[in-house]
Amino acid sequence: MGMPRTPVIAAAIVFAVALLSLILPSTATYDPWAWIVWGREAFHGDLVTATGPSWKPLPVAITTLAAPLGIAPDAWIVVGRAGALGAPLIAFALARRYGGTVAGLVASLPLALEPWWFRHGWLVNSEGLLVACVLGAVLAEVHGRRGWALAAGLGAAMLRPEAWPFLLAWVALLAWRSGWRSRAGLAALLATIPVAWLVPEKIGSGDWWRAATRAQNPDPGAAALTDRPSLTILEDFLRMSPWPIWVGLGAALVLLVLRRRTPAPPGATPSAPGAAAAPGAAAAPGATVGSATTGSPATGGPVAAVGRFLRAVGDPPAVRPADPLAGGLLTTGLGLAWFLLVALMTEAGYSGNERYLIPAVALVLVGAAIAVGVLWQRLPPVGTLAVGALLVGLTAGPAIAQVPDDASRVIAEARAMEDLPRAIEAAGGAAALKRCGAPFTNRFFVPQVAWQLDLHARQVGFQPRGGPVVLFRPWRYYRWSREPETTTLQGLRTIVRTRWWQIEVACRPGAELGR
Repeated sequence: MGMPRTPVIAAAIVFAVALLSLILPSTATYDPWAWIVWGREAFHGDLVTATGPSWKPLPVAITTLAAPLGIAPDAWIVVGRAGALGAPLIAFALARRYGGTVAGLVASLPLALEPWWFRHGWLVNSEGLLVACVLGAVLAEVHGRRGWALAAGLGAAMLRPEAWPFLLAWVALLAWRSGWRSRAGLAALLATIPVAWLVPEKIGSGDWWRAATRAQNPDPGAAALTDRPSLTILEDFLRMSPWPIWVGLGAALVLLVLRRRTPAPPGATPSAPGAAAAPGAAAAPGATVGSATTGSPATGGPVAAVGRFLRAVGDPPAVRPADPLAGGLLTTGLGLAWFLLVALMTEAGYSGNERYLIPAVALVLVGAAIAVGVLWQRLPPVGTLAVGALLVGLTAGPAIAQVPDDASRVIAEARAMEDLPRAIEAAGGAAALKRCGAPFTNRFFVPQVAWQLDLHARQVGFQPRGGPVVLFRPWRYYRWSREPETTTLQGLRTIVRTRWWQIEVACRPGAELGR
């Protein structure tokens, strides 16, 4: 079954906007540049993953396909930004499905305006695309598009290992309720995950588990290096969570208590089992929604809706929690489970970077937004106007305060990458620089320099111990980088200084550069 027209049109618009964003200063950050380099190497059959970040199958697949066209950096930037642009739209659609338009806005606007969302989205870390896949899987399943839901779930599993347990549990439940033919297909889907994650690492580094080992060697400042990693993760989660999350969850709990204590109104009867709520519909007090009668203890309220959800998994056409609060609580539960998984992994020694929590925040935000939408419909008109103004003001405030500074930083990084080829050409070209000495640069620019010099990332260092060397020193965040450290080097001289780069050399005999 094909996709409906509206999502296709929305996806086309999102990709068009992402493509147009290349007009502005654009670059990727450290991890994506490593995937870009690996894509080129995979295409040429010379994959080396011994250094750099953890392997991620989906980004490298995209950059490998784009490598023969010479557009791998731009291809990943467009795909990554499309994910970051599309995820808030998917959040809107999912929250609106159960809590109305207000719920959609409460779910999408805080996510789109969060400074960390802009920063990671513009520099095309994988989290924008990851959230789009996670929320897209839930939304597609709710609307009966199981094939697309499984594809989105597989995409999430090809971006972060935290998605594996969720996909495994879902597929196991589907298999339990399916025939043998469907079970074979689901097993094949799951089998692609270890193949895509482990085999390339074995080829590229000789170590099946290099990605896991790398993830347990965190960079300075990571949560795993603190005294109480799980508490640090909790602090990060609370700091990253937009305030409507807690309003929504509090509202959901209050409504649940009131619903259990409120008797069914006279004449209220449940509708036929299995009926689904219309998209965007929200329940008024005592109204019948889908297969649950809101406000009626006889139908079990959201508890019964959750039970029907679990029993319906694997049965066509789709999982459709009928009660708005049930849909919200299920989504919230997925987000909290993701958070707990990240906390446990961080306690076990994995780095626990802030961005690992982004899917958890997004899921909990959608669930809370649904509860806000249900509560909103119970407010008088004056109350809705006041609360709406408060929502907009408190949501936009952090973005107005912080995004301009983040924008200046990401633009500076993009300008530096635009300037690097010019600096290399002014120094005599990549071939001459490689003849001069071993290249070194700031550790966060290793894959970028490797890309421009057509080298493996492991051939570019950041801690020179002696000559001959070529140092690429970036102007990073308004100052010349102190890395590479040069106190032990002799005979260094600066041969090129541009707006964003300074190239210093101590060449081997016969390979002198510059005047």
